[in-house]
Amino acid sequence: MHRYLPAIAVFVIFLACTLISHLVALPPTASLILSFAGAAIAASITAAAMRTHADSSQTAPATPDFVPEISPKLRHDLRGIISPAVLCADQLSTYQDETVRNRAEQILTALDLATDRLRTART
Repeated sequence: MHRYLPAIAVFVIFLACTLISHLVALPPTASLILSFAGAAIAASITAAAMRTHADSSQTAPATPDFVPEISPKLRHDLRGIISPAVLCADQLSTYQDETVRNRAEQILTALDLATDRLRTART
């Protein structure tokens, strides 16, 4: 149930700002400011909810106490699925735009972590 609370809060804030701007006689500038304020509050609630969800969904790296078991065929299939993404991210890492290069490095780091987890899994 707690997953729906940020969505409900965003909806209520957006609805309230919209109703106020349409039902109360406000100058156009004030109505626009109210709409932007509602959008900013809704965006901050959504970002906070996403941050909280991301923090709670992070898993600990594989430790000697718990090493997942995976079949060799599944490991091979997963590496086959990951390899085209690595090649694309490698190509993007040479792009001229710095933002694209940074995102490509983030993708490569995530894919390296995934392949490391596959490597450390038991067969």
